[in-house]
Amino acid sequence: MTDAVLNDQDPAPTPAPVAPSPLMKSVGWLYPATTFLSAALLFTLQPLFAKMLTPMMGGTPAVWNTALVFYQGALLIGYLYAHLIATHLRPRQQLIVHASVLVVGLLFLPIQISGLVGPPDVESPIGWTLGALLLSLGGPIIAISATAPLIQAWRARLGDAVDPYRLYAASNLGSFAALAAFPFLIEPMIGAKLQSVIWAIGYLILMIALIVSLYAVPADSQAPKETALRKTTWLERLTWVAFAAPPSALLVAVTTHLTTDVASVPLLWIPPLALFLLTFVIAFSALGDKIAEGAGPLKFMVVFLLAAAMASNTDGGLNGLLIHLAAFFIVVLCCHLELAVRRPEPARLTEFYLWMSLGGVLGGAATALLAPILLNTTIEYHLALVAALAVAPWHRADLKWALPAVAIALGVAALYQNSFDAFLWLDENFPIKGEAEGTFSPFWRDLLLIDRPEFAGAILCSILALAALMAARSAPIVAAIGGIALLLPVLTEDGDGVQFRERSFFGVLEIEDSGEAPTGWRYLSHGTTLHGVMSLDPNRNREPMSYYYRETPIGTLFEEATNAKPTDLHAGVIGLGMGSTTCYAKPGQKWKVFEIDQDVVRAATDPNLVGFLNRCAPDAEIILGDARLQMQNQPDNWFDILLVDAFSSDAIPTHMITQEAIGSFMKKMAPDGIMIVHISNRYLDLGTIVADAAHKLGYAAMEGNRDGAADNPNADTSVRVVVIAKTPERLQGYALPMWQLMMPRKEPKPWTDDHTDILRAIMPDE
Repeated sequence: MTDAVLNDQDPAPTPAPVAPSPLMKSVGWLYPATTFLSAALLFTLQPLFAKMLTPMMGGTPAVWNTALVFYQGALLIGYLYAHLIATHLRPRQQLIVHASVLVVGLLFLPIQISGLVGPPDVESPIGWTLGALLLSLGGPIIAISATAPLIQAWRARLGDAVDPYRLYAASNLGSFAALAAFPFLIEPMIGAKLQSVIWAIGYLILMIALIVSLYAVPADSQAPKETALRKTTWLERLTWVAFAAPPSALLVAVTTHLTTDVASVPLLWIPPLALFLLTFVIAFSALGDKIAEGAGPLKFMVVFLLAAAMASNTDGGLNGLLIHLAAFFIVVLCCHLELAVRRPEPARLTEFYLWMSLGGVLGGAATALLAPILLNTTIEYHLALVAALAVAPWHRADLKWALPAVAIALGVAALYQNSFDAFLWLDENFPIKGEAEGTFSPFWRDLLLIDRPEFAGAILCSILALAALMAARSAPIVAAIGGIALLLPVLTEDGDGVQFRERSFFGVLEIEDSGEAPTGWRYLSHGTTLHGVMSLDPNRNREPMSYYYRETPIGTLFEEATNAKPTDLHAGVIGLGMGSTTCYAKPGQKWKVFEIDQDVVRAATDPNLVGFLNRCAPDAEIILGDARLQMQNQPDNWFDILLVDAFSSDAIPTHMITQEAIGSFMKKMAPDGIMIVHISNRYLDLGTIVADAAHKLGYAAMEGNRDGAADNPNADTSVRVVVIAKTPERLQGYALPMWQLMMPRKEPKPWTDDHTDILRAIMPDE
């Protein structure tokens, strides 16, 4: 595709190419290699440093999203810097300036959390996280961010037939390769400290390669502003921003969805970002020009299918993971293909990257920074998908069938709405064999989706949109129907029972009632995971339920401990939740509760919400902040029983179960004390990992696993724990089937602060 086609105008005369220097002929390979290396360094650093930083803020996945926005902001600054020096300075001047910037980056090495940032601030978590990123990484990140556009600008100065945009594909390929290698090669094999040293060496190599690459550019070559065919219009700039913002917003939203309900670890941070970068590789390659024209309809169809999956609650588990990632990839690819189609001539490429980067910052910041403040649910995922539809290629839309498409949609909807009577008559007169007359049989219920009206609505919208797309190719109509399909289920969900919903840096906390007193229940959820249940019966509102019921492993051990020391027990809870565990407390006992989220403390202490803590342990000491950091201030040998229950939705912060964490907690345990690590999880098997850490330190471990009783409101939820004691004798007397002693393995493989391998938790070894 020529620049004339891209800019919809006749081409202007192209300046005569500058003859490559002898040095350029011998090091031509250095341009793509340097681009590849810079991208690999940049995107290896992201999970490496986020892994260092996340434990400082309680393991919440919001740290990664905040880091994504920081990196996007750093890219914007780097692109602005690259644009300014590439368009205003001669090659030798650029060499001096950029070498100076690279030297400043050396002052930040080796990579570590800067002491200038101070202790974590849970009252201003976003500000503290951004400050830590800036003071720890600012220099090298900005220097590397400028590399891709600078290399392409230098390559464009040569004026030969090579398309410099292909170097952008090479850059994203390097990023993709680094991210793909991190969870499967780098993280399992190399600790964080060694990674930091290797990264510093790579940075030095990059410095040398950049200086040689720039020195090879002829000193008399013209600046891009002198060779540009025309100036960029504001419409072009806004278009670049518009197509770049939704994919960036989706990147943060999808990452939040995955890391909140699985684990806040690099393995699950990486797939969305890797796919995001892969779309750039495809879009800016020769293949992108060929597939861009027909990609729009595919985006619409995928969004509708995703809407149906969301509405039907069938988007969980491994299948849900694949559904979300596949839909994310296709939608983002379609947006980036449109960006690639609109790329300007190479002389204006630094400006193109600058405005594209601005769109990325706006989209990412809207999702990661503004959404938690303005929204009390995670609806930004749906809004980002609607935005992706809104930036459809309108110039290709055929609107002549818009009104007929609307009429057809309304007619089909009315027919569908009235079809229930026909099927009811059919079921009454011709019931399926074995079913009672006058009732909907399972066959008809499944056919009509009666038990899942949101799913039926989403499917209907999908069918109508597909029909409109095929009949009219009307992008506005399809986008509007797609928006309805995405937003209708979340905007019309039944909220009659919701008593409290608040969103913070640490996630969405919701309290909802099912039924009324005295037979109803009050549920507390964090993200999509149940974290506690309370009876609405005033006579039972001091009774712990769900995971903490008296017949579960947690309830059994706390009841035993409080009965053994009725007046002088020293108990601790890491992760407050509803405060259910504190209802085992007795007068005179000393309880300490560690919690990082102020909204959780509010729910557990407010009698109008839950109030377990006020009713059951009003004298308990509440310690706000990351529990691992706060535990360092506690006296040694103090706790008789300690529960580690630091969930974030369904994710267990990994820094709470490393060998160092287990060792620091056990140091605070009394000689005969026991530590309970709650590891119930829908996706990860953490039992062996926790036990390995205990055994490596010379402690004994026991596993407990049991469902609640019939009168427990979530009796079907399995409760799984690992109990750690300083001596094996302390764990004697606990009988099967609830309890099972965990024997040391020949080669224990505990997680450490320097090295975690999430693949072991997904695919545990025997």
